[in-house]
Amino acid sequence: TQRVEQVIRFDTATNSFVPLPINLGPVTDQVFLILFGSGTRYRAALNNVTCTIGGTAVDVGFAGAQGDLVGLDQINLGPLPRSLAGRGNVNLILTVEGRAANTVQVSIQ
Repeated sequence: TQRVEQVIRFDTATNSFVPLPINLGPVTDQVFLILFGSGTRYRAALNNVTCTIGGTAVDVGFAGAQGDLVGLDQINLGPLPRSLAGRGNVNLILTVEGRAANTVQVSIQ
């Protein structure tokens, strides 16, 4: 089965976005993270798109045009490595053609 969950929420008290914990579930589960942005569709090759979460390399399965919304690109990451379990807030660093996107934080339960 497939389940979609939010990984961020807006905190009105601090007027900022905060990451929500990603539960990797039991060992038999595979968890994927889908990012949206712009600029990845112009990469020369998929292997020119890399990602680390908390310093751990994560597979990039797709990086290109989202398909339904003009100008929106999609990056499919995963499955997320089980070694990330329990890490809490960690940096996600995406690099396309050697250029790093803005670093974001994700929370891993």
